[in-house]
Amino acid sequence: MPRTAEPAVGYTAYRRVVADSFGTWYGRRRDSWTGTDTNEAVTRFVCAEAPAPRAEGRRRILDVGCGRGRQTTALAERLDADTTGLDLLDVWDAPPPTRGQVRFRQGDFLDFTDDNLDIVVDNGCLHHQRRADWPAWAAHGARLLRPGGVLAVSVFLSPDGAISELPLDDGRLNWWLPEETVTDLYTRAGLTATGRQVIDRDFQYQGHWLSYLALSFRKAEG
Repeated sequence: MPRTAEPAVGYTAYRRVVADSFGTWYGRRRDSWTGTDTNEAVTRFVCAEAPAPRAEGRRRILDVGCGRGRQTTALAERLDADTTGLDLLDVWDAPPPTRGQVRFRQGDFLDFTDDNLDIVVDNGCLHHQRRADWPAWAAHGARLLRPGGVLAVSVFLSPDGAISELPLDDGRLNWWLPEETVTDLYTRAGLTATGRQVIDRDFQYQGHWLSYLALSFRKAEG
């Protein structure tokens, strides 16, 4: 399986690479991940792992890399939640939820500072980040959670147990990650692993049938 060196660019410059790459894919309607069965499976996983509702007010959710906002809206509806969709691009076009509340914000995850969240959802963002930024990415998600809050993350699951880098021609990184790597990343950030699900992508590449791995982690109470 190919393993190549990361591009020698800093965090801010790589943000532009990611935004330009996804902007092109959305502009050409190539966002095949929007509204798929795999996205629905991740949404159901998040709902199953969600902490109990607050005694007063709605649960507060951050959906990182929300794209068109379909999952953001689904989470608001199913959990009757106050949900924020965050993305580098303003491509959200999902209809408003029938219950709960949704707002969208354009910006970078590491600049997001609204904390005391019940749930942070990273559905397919970590595996596009520079490896050097993984610890900061995990630590920031943990920091945004309230005590007892849950972080859910989905990644490209490595089919052979190795960390493999498969960058696109436009510079956007794609990482295939083993479960142990992701678990270690978030437990080092102070969270406890609580749930897992392997989701079949029904997609073959270089002789491997590929899957997503969804994991959940909880922040300690008090």
